[in-house]
Amino acid sequence: MRPRRITAVIVGAGHAGLAMSRCLSDRSIDHVVLERGDVANTWRRERWDSLRLLTPNWLSRLPGFGYDGDDPDGYRTMKETVAFIERYAAVIGAPVHTQTRVTSVRPADEGYEVATDRGDWRCRAVVLASGACNAAQVPALAAGVPRGIVSITAMDYRNPEQLEPGGVLVAGASATGAQLADEIHRSGRPVTLAVGEHVRVPRMYRGRDILWWLDAAGVLHERYDQIDNLTRARNLPSFQLAGYPDRRNIDLNSLTRLGVQLVGRLAGIAGGRAQFSGSLRNVCALADLKLGRLLDTIDAWADARKRSTGRWPRTW
Repeated sequence: MRPRRITAVIVGAGHAGLAMSRCLSDRSIDHVVLERGDVANTWRRERWDSLRLLTPNWLSRLPGFGYDGDDPDGYRTMKETVAFIERYAAVIGAPVHTQTRVTSVRPADEGYEVATDRGDWRCRAVVLASGACNAAQVPALAAGVPRGIVSITAMDYRNPEQLEPGGVLVAGASATGAQLADEIHRSGRPVTLAVGEHVRVPRMYRGRDILWWLDAAGVLHERYDQIDNLTRARNLPSFQLAGYPDRRNIDLNSLTRLGVQLVGRLAGIAGGRAQFSGSLRNVCALADLKLGRLLDTIDAWADARKRSTGRWPRTW
């Protein structure tokens, strides 16, 4: 069967792939979107049951599409997230081919050949929109976990009921690790959280969601060429944040009050024993320093806004 020809192929029908589809359609560029499962497949099948988006609903913005519901300050569940992305695909009329797994992408004459389990494509451009979090990064030290101790990734975790009775070690204290430590401990299991570099922020600040401030002050609008150290920025951990309906903070202080035990970064496993870095105090101090700088940036923007307009931003 000869390859079908088209100008562009997008791999992945999540929010990024669909946004690219809309942008190509706006320019009358013919294309297809190839998806290994269904639209929003990763959100459907590779997230834990209780997960909510970290961002408030009003911040959900895709080209030509946004939130129009009655709970702009809420945080979407996974089911609601899937429905939002499905609706976007329908509204923009994205040419999605579901249940089509891409097996290879190779250079070809004046473009590329994209092989799938449902036939091949020839195109001039390929957009890889398969996601940044669809392959678990398991450190080499995991090979030292003794037999009899179950080790799973966040991609495989769904809820505490799938875990064996007994204590649980959660490695990593960014958004995912902090939320899982909170949920698993509340299920009645003792939890130890191994803490490396992290970024602590409050859910609410001066009467508004912290992301309202980052959006209004322009922090979320920084271009890649406006950032001093792009490599450093790409490797920063995600905010220690959660989209809980009660808007409570999820940080090391709240976890400690809950009863979660904190240790340093998981550095190795030798002879069946976990080894932890002794830098916990230092990484916590660094997180506090970064938090202070962020809040100073927000305060400076609010002060400048008041001086220029004669009034504070409408936040409280």
